[in-house]
Amino acid sequence: MGAVLLRIGHVAFCGILALAAAGAASAAPKPATPAKPAASAAGAPAAFDTWIEGRTAQHGLFTIWRKDGEVGIELKPAQLDRDFVELGVPINGIGEGLFSGITDLQNCRIMRFTRQDDKVAILFPSTRFLANPGTPEQRAVDAGTAPTVVGVAKILSEDKATGDIVIDAAPFLQDVTDVADALTDLNGGHALNPTGTYRLDSQSTYFGKTKAFPDNVVLVANQTFSTQNGQYIDVTPDARNLQIAMQYNIAELPRDDSYRPRIYDDRVGYFVNAHADFSSDNSYNKDLNYIVRWNLQPSDPAKALSPAKNPIVWYLSDTIPMQYRQPVRDALLTWNRAFEKIGISNAVVVKDQPNDPNFDPDDIRYNVIRWLAERQGGFAEAQLLYNPYTGEMIKSGVVVDSDLMRGGKFDYPVLVQPQVATAAADPAAARYAARRNDMREFLTGEHEQYQYGATALSILTGDGYTVPAKFSNDFLKSIVLHESGHDFGLRHNFIGSQAYTAKQLQSLAFTSKYGNATSVMEYAPINIWPKGTPAGTYFQTVLGPYDYYVIHWGYARIPGAKTPAAEVPTLRGWASAWSNPRDSWSSDEDVAWGGGRGIDPRNQQWDLTSDNIGWCQTQMKMSHDLIGNVGRHFPRAGTSYQDLQVAFGTLARHYGLCGVIVSRYLGGEYVSRARRGDPHAAPPLQAIPIATQRRAYKLLEQYVYGPEAWNYSPALLQHM
Repeated sequence: MGAVLLRIGHVAFCGILALAAAGAASAAPKPATPAKPAASAAGAPAAFDTWIEGRTAQHGLFTIWRKDGEVGIELKPAQLDRDFVELGVPINGIGEGLFSGITDLQNCRIMRFTRQDDKVAILFPSTRFLANPGTPEQRAVDAGTAPTVVGVAKILSEDKATGDIVIDAAPFLQDVTDVADALTDLNGGHALNPTGTYRLDSQSTYFGKTKAFPDNVVLVANQTFSTQNGQYIDVTPDARNLQIAMQYNIAELPRDDSYRPRIYDDRVGYFVNAHADFSSDNSYNKDLNYIVRWNLQPSDPAKALSPAKNPIVWYLSDTIPMQYRQPVRDALLTWNRAFEKIGISNAVVVKDQPNDPNFDPDDIRYNVIRWLAERQGGFAEAQLLYNPYTGEMIKSGVVVDSDLMRGGKFDYPVLVQPQVATAAADPAAARYAARRNDMREFLTGEHEQYQYGATALSILTGDGYTVPAKFSNDFLKSIVLHESGHDFGLRHNFIGSQAYTAKQLQSLAFTSKYGNATSVMEYAPINIWPKGTPAGTYFQTVLGPYDYYVIHWGYARIPGAKTPAAEVPTLRGWASAWSNPRDSWSSDEDVAWGGGRGIDPRNQQWDLTSDNIGWCQTQMKMSHDLIGNVGRHFPRAGTSYQDLQVAFGTLARHYGLCGVIVSRYLGGEYVSRARRGDPHAAPPLQAIPIATQRRAYKLLEQYVYGPEAWNYSPALLQHM
């Protein structure tokens, strides 16, 4: 996702409940320590009352016991063979490719603890295959589906009175989330750099912080990864030994059984919780895919508008600077407008972090917007934790790195440009590079759009290096709108920029109401036009028509439907609106140009208007003119000529972006997700008219291949 699951970490550690010795020192001789009772049998678990002596306890969903680096997890009998949800994320990074909170390494998984004799198997049972419980089909699925084994834990102690057992948490010191392969991919992959293959060094791996809350527990494993001989390519700061802090969150599944899963439709953009259903063989297609969403319902369905029964409460962490709290709050509350349209008021509630020492963002009961300071060039990321069986959202949040606002606010041209690494030739490396690039593309692109806008406005208005507060706040609001959209289960929409004309986008009244694109889930560029041309809002700060449509499709009640299957006819009818430009949707797979799937030039990132070619012609001419004047404004007196170089690069990248956008009309095809019978449905594939292709080539001929395209002042080049 962003795009897009739960990020946990970088918060204050709650104190461990220590067992302290009572009484004062005495001159009297110390009584001898009583001998520990012998185990009832060789290798049997120790007696509970004896085993806990000298250990500290953290009480929560499970009780966590600690002593001398050993971590034990106490399980009640009712917690064995019961499903919990688990997610592992790193809480530090290496500055490129592997970042704090990255959720691309692992999806949400079901975890189960199964006892056998004096050991407990920690399992990830498959959630991909389903059947009706208690049926022969379910028994067939169980028999034919092998679980993933996290590890087999030794039972350290057993309480004979309660039946509770304490297991060794050591299996969580293993590479549960496959970080070694991710680091290897970043280091060139097995094929390009076999001696740079990473492996877990178990001798240098140990537990860090642990936390226990009523509905979840958190284990941090400080895991050391090493290469064979220390050789590396370019991205890792220390390729010999890297300590990655992996945080494992194990949580209770939702107890409210009122949630009804909603079946996915590929014409509407929700994250997919995919399953294969073996309950019946009456259909050739056994796919049963649910969308990921909250259990948001009106408290009184009989009323046209009533408060949410279970509102989403977001807390603003006390690390968010005061000047940025309002734009963050405004962005989150903006989503209430979409839910009011379907009869739910106050679906979103925003509160400040309470002045309570026990408040912790890692507590699953809280959805937190966090502000970090990690010197990673600026990023933001949505956080999702959901039930892998049903797609029901359990917890969400957004993390924002402070460099996101610092970059461009002060002396903005002097900023190291965020880079997206190129996928290596090794297939495994290419797959991981694609995942990490997708995570970074939005913020990298937004950063560049922010810089381009600030640079362009500086030249157009003559204000030097000034960046107005509204410009920065609207930028932040657009980021939080996008990331919180992921928190509602929404995927990107890369055709959302195609519905509006240039004239509409030049109207402040229009963009203030409808946005710069049909959706905040689009990667929309900054809306800037040549000097003397009217201009709308710079950034997307309101919900677009598609955002209202997609929330309605995913969250509106369907009266009379008692099962997910009963909702399908109505949902299909709603989804048939795909051919309406304001309701169209395309996502990440539709812009995968490198893989050959992104053949429709309307499905692009950072494009604008219903006429990409016309918009790019305007943008390329404007950028060329701005470059001709950049030397008059940069650098300012007393600053380095590097400012000029970076300002030039910002304008040139925008120019080059349009060259790429236009080039994709050559030999492309228009793609339709509409189904047969949908209103105004086009064929799945349509060749782009030759006249359109010629128009695109003519633009490239003038602005890319023409002799004047790169004709810049020798003095400008010399100063850079």
